[in-house]
Amino acid sequence: MTEPQTVTPETPAAALEATPQTPVTPPVQDESTLPEWARASLTKANQEAAKYRTQLNELKPKADQFTALEEASKTEAQRLAEATATAQREALEARAESVRYKVAATHGIPADHFDLLGSGTEEEITARAQKISALIAAQAAAQTPPPNGAPITRPLEQLRPGATPGEAQTEDDVIYAKLFGSPS
Repeated sequence: MTEPQTVTPETPAAALEATPQTPVTPPVQDESTLPEWARASLTKANQEAAKYRTQLNELKPKADQFTALEEASKTEAQRLAEATATAQREALEARAESVRYKVAATHGIPADHFDLLGSGTEEEITARAQKISALIAAQAAAQTPPPNGAPITRPLEQLRPGATPGEAQTEDDVIYAKLFGSPS
């Protein structure tokens, strides 16, 4: 004899989907069957809930308005915070620039070398200014022409071989002046 074959789903989830589900509802009870104290308590709770719903509906627009104002004030506070940060940054930049000007004036650094001072604390800027000042002084000393009377080390165009620069007279010039007179 053959046994009857039953079709079973392969997965338990498919089995759950296959069985119809009926929602479980609590049995409805008529208020008239409840005792007097329970009906009074239920009526009081319903009235209180209705009062709270009314208050909620009245306060909801005000709460939305408060939230909008709070957001607006937050952006105002953020704007003020950004303005404060910008003002503080500009004040620090102005102070740093005034320190650079002061140090440059103290050490005699010309405007074309002002950017070499950089930034930092006043001590750092002063140290750089001292180095720059020493370099400028050394460069100026190398470019200064020698005082009058000192021999010129640079060749002159008008000199001939054996000639001497300047007004100094040689022995030949002295002898020539005695014999023929001084040239005019």
